Amino acid sequence: MRKKTLIISFLAIIASSFVCSFSNAQIIRNIPTVYLKSKGEIVIDSDKILLSDLFYSDINFEDKVVRNAPSPGKKLKLFRKDLRRIIKSSQLHWPGSIRKALLVSRASKQIPIDIIRKAVIEALETKHINDEVDIEFNNPNLKILIPKNASIKINIVQSHFDQRTGRFEVVLKTTSAYTEDQNINLRGKAFAIIPMPVPNRHIGAGQLIRKENITWKKFRIKQHSFGIISSLDQLLDQVAKRPLTAGRLIRNTDIHPQQLVKKGEFVTLHFKNKSMSLSTRGISTEQGARNQIIRVQNSRSKRIVEARVLGPNIALVLPITRLLK
Repeated sequence: MRKKTLIISFLAIIASSFVCSFSNAQIIRNIPTVYLKSKGEIVIDSDKILLSDLFYSDINFEDKVVRNAPSPGKKLKLFRKDLRRIIKSSQLHWPGSIRKALLVSRASKQIPIDIIRKAVIEALETKHINDEVDIEFNNPNLKILIPKNASIKINIVQSHFDQRTGRFEVVLKTTSAYTEDQNINLRGKAFAIIPMPVPNRHIGAGQLIRKENITWKKFRIKQHSFGIISSLDQLLDQVAKRPLTAGRLIRNTDIHPQQLVKKGEFVTLHFKNKSMSLSTRGISTEQGARNQIIRVQNSRSKRIVEARVLGPNIALVLPITRLLK
């Protein structure tokens, strides 16, 4: 009798298990089965993560927001337990599994560094510095990311500048309709810049430098050291001692004056005062560049006079007090 009862109980358990399995299978058959879109990384455009961003199915299912998206440039890790929790709350069936975490990142773009530099420079020149400046950020690899589909809107909301050290600190605010506003602290150093004359093309050694060979380029004052040419007048009628590269600063040692008068050559001498103007010829006893004072021997009187070089083999005799025997 006892044996018969045990057999009946065993059969009842088997029947109950069969009914549960059939019932579960029926339930699974009635809910959508979904699959991961990727097991590596998923990139989204919105600030919210939707169910459809993570899963897909051959059957339509009710979509919904499952959590907030990461900030631009950041990544969110979703582990198997996180995905299971999402599936359970969504009444879906996911037969799969993952070994590593699923990464979700936000589609983003970088604000061009030139736009950031321009905004900071304008703020410094407007509020703190009268001169034109250039800047360097403490972080040379500065990157500010915003959502890919957002327009670029930035504004300097705070700024501080140390006149003694040239150090600055600003707060840059980014505004976007697709994410919360960001306030970003930027630090760096400002340098006053001045225009300097530089060759606009390559100038070969021995070539005369003319006005049309020169253009102006802005340099930081810290780069301006003793011996660098800073005015156009210092370059005119000068000859390059060595090749000069376009866009590079020119030093005093890179040039020398063009010799308009050579030693032993005939020179036309002009003499002028309030009552008369005379011209004669002489022989130069030394070479000379423009505006340089040289000694010239008068061809007739054999006297030595001092004259200022005006051009090729042309000189102006200095006042009579400067005549030399």
